[in-house]
Formats: sequence, structure tokens, C-alpha cells
Amino acid sequence: MANTNIDELSKSLETLYLDGKFDKAVDLLLESKNQLTAVDFHYNLGTVYSKMGELGPGRYHLELAMKKGYIGSDILNNLAFIKSKLQGIDLSFSQNMSDKLLSFLSQYPVSYAVSITLVLMLISLLLFKFKKVGSKLVLGALLVLSLSPVISHQLLLSGKSFAVNIKEMKIYEGPSSVYDVRVTIPGGSKFILGKSDGDWFYIDHPLDLTGWVKKEDIGIL
Repeated sequence: MANTNIDELSKSLETLYLDGKFDKAVDLLLESKNQLTAVDFHYNLGTVYSKMGELGPGRYHLELAMKKGYIGSDILNNLAFIKSKLQGIDLSFSQNMSDKLLSFLSQYPVSYAVSITLVLMLISLLLFKFKKVGSKLVLGALLVLSLSPVISHQLLLSGKSFAVNIKEMKIYEGPSSVYDVRVTIPGGSKFILGKSDGDWFYIDHPLDLTGWVKKEDIGIL
């Protein structure tokens, strides 16, 4: 019965999507959240919001789907579409090298880094087995190097909190609306949060967007 319900839900969502009834598709997804896996829920909701031009919630839910382990050309294309509409205001567009590296690593869940590490370790062992690597010392070095994707991912992203602004958002010079506004950015930008003060968060990265934002304006990933 559960599979039948999922099939019916999928067909209903597909029909609403193809008919351009995106609001109803959103309502159906929200009503049916408990019937879907977290990945399917966030991916579909993000896709529908993106089609509606709601870049903030679209980016937020697509990023959540990736964080929970889904990587595919479809989700990468949807995210690329959203980024193309941001006019360069995003972590991925920063000219700072540390911002670029953090942006790249944040696109992929740790499970992806683990998979790469396992493949590299397997290759190293096969090279040793077939005597392409003749020294155990060299094999040890290769195995250590194989750990670099996981180590890099964990070390550089450890303690980092990523977020997306759900709607157009003002960035202030201090943790209150009495401070001057540094810049206003469109919904859908991704950034890294630092310290907090009550209902305010400080943007650490990208460096071009550092400042304080209201908690209610962002979705933490």
C-alpha cells in the first residue's frame, strides 16, 4: 500500500508540475512530507520553488538535499541556474581563494569524500598487488595520500555553519537594525555564519558580504 501511495503521489506531483500549478505542487509536497524520504522531499520542493522563481527557498531545499547525500546532474543544473541569477553575490563567486575552496567542498557531503578515499585506497592496493608499486613504504604513502579528501573535507569544514537567505536580505554593520546597512542581497545567496548575538548572526564568508543578518531571514543548512 505504501508503494502505491508513493506512486500516486509522484504522478500527482508530475501532473501539477507539467501543468504549471506550482503553488499546488508545493502544498502537496508539504502535506506529504512524511511519505517521502528527506532527499526526495527537499529535492522536489527545491525544484518547484526554483521553477517558480523563488530562488531563496529553492536554493535552501536543494542544498539540503545535497547535504543529505544526493548528487546528480539534475540538482547541480538547478543550483547552477539559481547561481546564474545572483549577479555574482554568492560564496561561489568570491575572488578570495579560501572562499572558493570552502564553496567547492561545501557542495559535496562527507560521504562523497569518503567514497573518493575508498576508491583511491583500492587503486593503491591493486597497484601493489600487481607489483606496479614494489615497496610497502610507497604503498603506505599512497594510502596516507588517499585519506586527503576526507581529511580536507573534515578539517576545512569543521565547525562551519552554512546558510542561505530565504528572501532579499539586508546586511547590517552591527547586530541590530539601528546600524547602517552595508548591502542588500537577493534571496538564494549562500554564505558561512560565524558568531551570533541573540537573533542575529554574523556572516564570516564570503569576505565581501561580512556583516550581521537577522535569523528570521536565513535558512541554516
